[in-house]
Amino acid sequence: MAAAIQAEFRRWGAGFVGGAFAVALALLLVLVLRSVAVQITPPPPSVTEPYPDVSTEALCEQEGGRWIVQPQEAFGPVRPAPEKIQPYCQGPLAFERAREVQAEASRQTSLFVFAVGGGLAVAAGVLLRTSRGVSPGLLLGGIVSFFFAGIEVWRLSPGIGRLITIAAVFLALVGLGLWVFREQHETVPSRS
Repeated sequence: MAAAIQAEFRRWGAGFVGGAFAVALALLLVLVLRSVAVQITPPPPSVTEPYPDVSTEALCEQEGGRWIVQPQEAFGPVRPAPEKIQPYCQGPLAFERAREVQAEASRQTSLFVFAVGGGLAVAAGVLLRTSRGVSPGLLLGGIVSFFFAGIEVWRLSPGIGRLITIAAVFLALVGLGLWVFREQHETVPSRS
């Protein structure tokens, strides 16, 4: 009786260690993929500089903005302007546009790296099915990478492109999950 309990604890302990290893491997894979994406195309640095001086028309145009003297009405007739409307500089300014371009390039690189890296990790996990700790870690890392790629698709694609891409990734992952668990179900002997 005591030997059976010890054997059960060892089995559960080995399962826990294998699962913890798989999660650690998956997280490490995602961190490596993110590091690769950042090295290829870094995101824009955080803004620590003060906003540039755009208090005059010349300074505004020098920064790439547009000097507005009277606000434009979007709808309906233009009402007479109050006496004390101050002119202002309308952006986005050149540095804001450059930050947006760099942020989009970084997102596109992240999408590519996460999608390709996730696909390779899933393929390696399927090929290494016999390895108890490595295969689940690679599969989990690939699935999490696809999740991060889906986030980047969501941020980059407008409208129906989001829906189509997310639905395709969802169906691919469901199909992969059904195939992997079907394979495991067929190879695991039943307890009798």
